Amino acid sequence: MDSYSQVVSVTFKSTASALRARPAIAPLYRDLSAAFSTRMDDNNVDAVRVAEVMALYGQKGTFYLNDPTSWWEDNARSGGAMLDDPARAVPRSLLATGNSIGGHTLSHEYLPAQSKNSAFREIMGIRVALEIQTSTPIHSFTYPFMYFGSSIRGGIDRADLEEMLRRAGFYQLAENKYSDGRETSLQDGTFIVVDGELMGGLSEESIIAKSLGPDARPLFLVTMHPWVRQWGGSGFPKLADTYRRWSGRKDWWYCNINEYAAYTYQAGHTKILASVSGNVLRLSMKRPDPLDLGDMIPLTLTIDDVDAKDVVSVNCPGAEVKLLEIGGRFAFDLCHDSDRKMIAVYGESKNPSNDSEMRVLNSFEGMRAFLFRRENILMLRIANVGNSDLREIRVVFRLPLRWTQGVISRRVETMAPASTTSLEIPLDGRLDADGYSDGEEYCVAQIDFLGERRARLYATCEIHENEPPPFFSRNGFLIMGPLPGDMVEIDPQVFDPDFPSASSQLRDYTVPWGKSLVWRYLDPADAAFLDPDIIPTTGRSNTVDLPKWHSSSYYPHTPVHYILDGRIMSPDARNIRAVFQRDFVTRLSLNGARIDGGELALKKGTNVLRILYTPPVGSKSQFNEHNYGCYFRLEDSCGKRVKDVRFVRPPLLPGRAAEVPVGATD
Repeated sequence: MDSYSQVVSVTFKSTASALRARPAIAPLYRDLSAAFSTRMDDNNVDAVRVAEVMALYGQKGTFYLNDPTSWWEDNARSGGAMLDDPARAVPRSLLATGNSIGGHTLSHEYLPAQSKNSAFREIMGIRVALEIQTSTPIHSFTYPFMYFGSSIRGGIDRADLEEMLRRAGFYQLAENKYSDGRETSLQDGTFIVVDGELMGGLSEESIIAKSLGPDARPLFLVTMHPWVRQWGGSGFPKLADTYRRWSGRKDWWYCNINEYAAYTYQAGHTKILASVSGNVLRLSMKRPDPLDLGDMIPLTLTIDDVDAKDVVSVNCPGAEVKLLEIGGRFAFDLCHDSDRKMIAVYGESKNPSNDSEMRVLNSFEGMRAFLFRRENILMLRIANVGNSDLREIRVVFRLPLRWTQGVISRRVETMAPASTTSLEIPLDGRLDADGYSDGEEYCVAQIDFLGERRARLYATCEIHENEPPPFFSRNGFLIMGPLPGDMVEIDPQVFDPDFPSASSQLRDYTVPWGKSLVWRYLDPADAAFLDPDIIPTTGRSNTVDLPKWHSSSYYPHTPVHYILDGRIMSPDARNIRAVFQRDFVTRLSLNGARIDGGELALKKGTNVLRILYTPPVGSKSQFNEHNYGCYFRLEDSCGKRVKDVRFVRPPLLPGRAAEVPVGATD
């Protein structure tokens, strides 16, 4: 974050008092013992009713939204008619009572199961979309399904997602004790109630007692969805009961999560240099800029080892100071400088086809901007097309993980009317770019400037990248399925290398619900959003237990099976290790031999690999990344990816084995 300087002068009655004084930043606003807030996820219009209940008890919180163009309402209905324009009306209603808005991805998919470019688009894109739609800063985030990593990827996915959040400008993560036992710069919280139920079966009192301590200043969260049934009915009585018990505590700070995040970040990153001249204590401070914090919350400073009556005055040029007394100690709130204003209006200039020539674009607050990339150069062109100067221009480039640079900041001199400026940013590709480059790349230039109002213009461009190298498994298989899980037995011939992919025995198989199955695969363009180590079966995160999400994926049999048929081309004979989730691989065969472990003895040339894949069922099936497809990676004895082999999809033979997109309705 950018920072700026302030100087505070504390005048005492005597030099002795000034020398004795010990200034410090309170770890929590007003030096309170805990923060209390609410996290609510998803685009549900019943969030408006939740906010009304919160307001009755003086509560504030943060509502984590997805793409603002899509909304739904609970089947149980909390009352009232569906709003004509919820994308505008719901956020406006939530913000009106002191709440804030957070990011929850554009489409609510499983981020670890997505390609790196797609995951960054989900994270960065929701910040852009929500700030433009709601005209409020977005810097707190929650993961869809609270899912941010899997053991099969060895922690790489979690680390990568944290870096994406940093690059996108998020610094608060409203997850339950996310940082427990590990190093991370992201803030978190402590859940006490989840969808009307006590966290882990504990009482609220026990959760709170375990989290409080002399040095701990926890953020307690009531969470997580504005669902009518889970909170006891249309009046949300369980929610009201929670607030009734835990509102009004004088030693707690009732805040939204933006306020909490901005305060605690400042408390941890503000630097103070103290000096004494006569009876004046001078505090030279460098603190984060509210433009990046996303909130104007002041800092609370305490002065120990002196009596409050010994302080004559506190002064900070350009900023308001509010005098306090906390537990008999002298303290004060130091506001941000009065000329540090929040963004008043947000806009976007899109370049979805990565054109290099500026088209006729609408101006935004007197500015016109155009972003594109050519090879490893990112170029931004900006023009002042208004009638007055554009000042205090700062450009922050926010880049996906393909590039070693994540956040690049540039300052631009004041632009007079009719002037133009170009910025060229050389980019350095990462050494392990193979797994970070496929899919659609999304680059962003965040342009903050002062014209008639303080404004933020996002210039964005999209670059359509190539498919991943063939040592990734994603595009190397044909799929047959779903086959009903209550079939007595899958024909073992399927796993014989001499069994042709388009054999009429399976090509003509008609499942009990009247659908004739064919060998098929997901079009690479439709699979590009997935981790390249996932062989897509449906390419969708839902399952048979959630037919209302995607009716074309609904099959009246559980569990279901998929047969995956692929080829591994190897330049020589060697033993390698396959990494996959054994719980969901019912059978694995290589060149007709059944494989019970993970070791594959490849022969030189073509190797026939077939998998009987059974996605999770029961309570584990509704929300699970394995519904997208089968994770499958090849590595050597040292755990490094094998890059001199190729996955090759068998050809679809002529006849009735027509190419049909996976998940399509016949």
